[in-house]
Amino acid sequence: MTEFSAPELSLSTTTLMSWGGDDRITLDERSGLNSYGCSPKPTATLGYSSSTASFIGAGAFAHVTSLHHQLREAVREGDPYSVYERYLTATAARLQSCYDLPESADIVFGPSGTDLEYIALACSLQVSSKVCNIVVEVDEVGSGCQHSQAGRYFAPRTALGLDVTKGDALPGFEPGSIRVETVPMRSASGAVICEEAHADLLDVAIRNALASGERPLLHVVHRSKTGLVLPSWPVLERLAKTHSDDLDIVVDACQGRISPAMIARYLDCNASLLLTGSKFIGGPPFSGFAILSPSVSTRMRAADDLPRGLAAFFSRAELSHRWPAAMALDPVANFGLLLRMEAGLFELERLLALDNDRVGAVIGALTRVMEHLPDDLPFQLHSCATSGSLPVETGHPLDSQSLFVIAFKDELLADCPIDFDDARMIYRMLYSDLSDRFSDPQDQITAADICHLGQPVRCLRHGEGWRPTLRISLSAGQIADLSGLSPERLETRFRSDIARIGAKIRLAVDLLKANRAPENFAAIKALVEQGG
Repeated sequence: MTEFSAPELSLSTTTLMSWGGDDRITLDERSGLNSYGCSPKPTATLGYSSSTASFIGAGAFAHVTSLHHQLREAVREGDPYSVYERYLTATAARLQSCYDLPESADIVFGPSGTDLEYIALACSLQVSSKVCNIVVEVDEVGSGCQHSQAGRYFAPRTALGLDVTKGDALPGFEPGSIRVETVPMRSASGAVICEEAHADLLDVAIRNALASGERPLLHVVHRSKTGLVLPSWPVLERLAKTHSDDLDIVVDACQGRISPAMIARYLDCNASLLLTGSKFIGGPPFSGFAILSPSVSTRMRAADDLPRGLAAFFSRAELSHRWPAAMALDPVANFGLLLRMEAGLFELERLLALDNDRVGAVIGALTRVMEHLPDDLPFQLHSCATSGSLPVETGHPLDSQSLFVIAFKDELLADCPIDFDDARMIYRMLYSDLSDRFSDPQDQITAADICHLGQPVRCLRHGEGWRPTLRISLSAGQIADLSGLSPERLETRFRSDIARIGAKIRLAVDLLKANRAPENFAAIKALVEQGG
């Protein structure tokens, strides 16, 4: 058998890592970047963007390039699907080891956390023909979730290349079988709802679902887009104990900011978890995996069938080999997903090999810098209210906050106001080379800086709208790279990086204000869409 039995393996590693996902990872022909402004190869960038998407590190890229070669050699001797299945099984075993998971917990792979929402629904539909999916507002999680949590297509093209109609129900996820109940995390002012009020809303939603003959599927958010954890651990324990076997729980931990000890606590609470390898964990977009609780895993091993619509998103190998019903899915290989997952796992294994004190030192240093920002910066730290308590006995630095929301100061909003939509433009301008727009040599140096931050989030009211925000966050790869520095050198490094980010934001805002005329604004938009 020749390598041409899997022609995609003849592509470059960079190109292959942009295959096997939806349109969000398609590379723009002009810029070579995906919709998040990231490249699937190492680039010189000032990056604190892991709350949205990570850029691949040099070490991880070298590692997946080697894996790519191994795969090309392997398909000379075996069929592509068998090779894919073997390598993905090994990946699951390594994740099992990284997180010290019980053998009874199954792992399912998928292109993203949005796709994995279908798996959570499929698990609940095994015990009831009607499911009430109790979720949080979309601004705190992925934008596509409002569709996938309802069992509907969230994009016009699926990860396995099927053209569909966005918003239509997947086969097996009929509209009458799924009801979505959205429970807010914030009030109209943007403030986080108090713990007990949120607990009451959840309890009422669960009881109403049960009274209507629906299976409640409760979504817990462990580090949302703004770093929130809701409901709090005591509330979740109480709800799980009160409703016991009548309730399914899934934890949206897609940010990946979670320790092995905290994962164990959720599993003990009979909750399953959704994670992605492309945010904190540090692989390129998209790769995701679900850790199913032992009881849900047992349920799925006894399942006779699965919703037919899953076949548009998942290969047979990506579901647990212990699920007989998975045999109904196609035996296809998604080598792009495998490479992206491997890049994230490389960073995760590197991080978890570090002493906790070294990990805590890096996170602690950035926290101190963010809590004492200089007055001359164009932004300030927006404290996203304490978001529910975690079990203190985990004692792991990964359970501390490593994601920070920054809000533009009033001085930037005066004269020619900058609104939330402008913040989206500024987000893209930051990772664009704007140097040809300035004449001052120092400004040109600053404008050429490629800065990746997290996308704006709606969490702070400003007048009738939302204050412009961005996010600064650490990734596993950054922590590992910086873990050898002393606390003093860490703080110096972070202060310098934050100053560079502030300088680029000022230039981007000035450029945006100076080009408000439609014809000029169109030129700026075209510039950033081409990646500078």
